[in-house]
Amino acid sequence: MPTWKIKGYWFYFKVSDIIENKPAHIHIETERGEIEYWLEPTDTKSTEIIKVKRIKGNVSDREKNDTENLVKENKELFLKKWKEQKEKIK
Repeated sequence: MPTWKIKGYWFYFKVSDIIENKPAHIHIETERGEIEYWLEPTDTKSTEIIKVKRIKGNVSDREKNDTENLVKENKELFLKKWKEQKEKIK
């Protein structure tokens, strides 16, 4: 699976998430834990493009803000790579 290190944070996908046909999302390792962001709206009522899926550990507000901005900046790359991995698994 693709993995990226951007400004000290590790960004990655899990194979099981793609195999299980979950909506596109990205995992990010921080110094204090892990945070996941949806890369696409998860329901028709949602207008937010990028939103937190889950936080594990003690992710700080700074880490949350930093990672959210990095996800927004790299969203198109992450979605492209998610779709490529999905095609490989089919």
